[in-house]
Amino acid sequence: MKKLFSILLTLVLALSLCLVTAVPVAATPVMAASPTEISIDVIQSQTRTLADGSVTTLSDFPTTFELTLTGKVLHGEMSYSPDVTDLRGEKYTLVYDKKADRWKLNLGVIQYTSPYTGLTIKEQWEGFLELDDELNLITGEFTQYAFVVGDPAPDYPFAEPVAGEGLWYLGKSVYTYAPVE
Repeated sequence: MKKLFSILLTLVLALSLCLVTAVPVAATPVMAASPTEISIDVIQSQTRTLADGSVTTLSDFPTTFELTLTGKVLHGEMSYSPDVTDLRGEKYTLVYDKKADRWKLNLGVIQYTSPYTGLTIKEQWEGFLELDDELNLITGEFTQYAFVVGDPAPDYPFAEPVAGEGLWYLGKSVYTYAPVE
């Protein structure tokens, strides 16, 4: 009986080893789409609403989105004029939302030192771009919410405190994008 058990155990182990080594797993190479650099020229309009409710509309302004397309994701980077220091969190993605048929902005918190006041600014963004099949702009809109860290006086007398956050709300800017004609 022991001998039969030993032979069966040896056969099971040998068969298992044969099955593992005899059935090769075919490696199928997966080709990822090469990243594609694209530029989208747009006309940008901006409406700024400060925390105190005052509204300013800025003149239309030509600008360009410099993006990298990888699959259904566009990668970009925010830039500021004039230049800011200590910029963090400026990289973003636009992910294609099939249901809405638009590219949704995904961006964390941007933080930098204001060149005007030396105070730390934090921004939150949301928005979208609608693009045609050739990635030309149809329309788009980004909304920027701005906050200052610490005491805003005297630089931002209109700022409103954000309860429990140590932040002061400065206001928002709505950027709308139209194609260059």
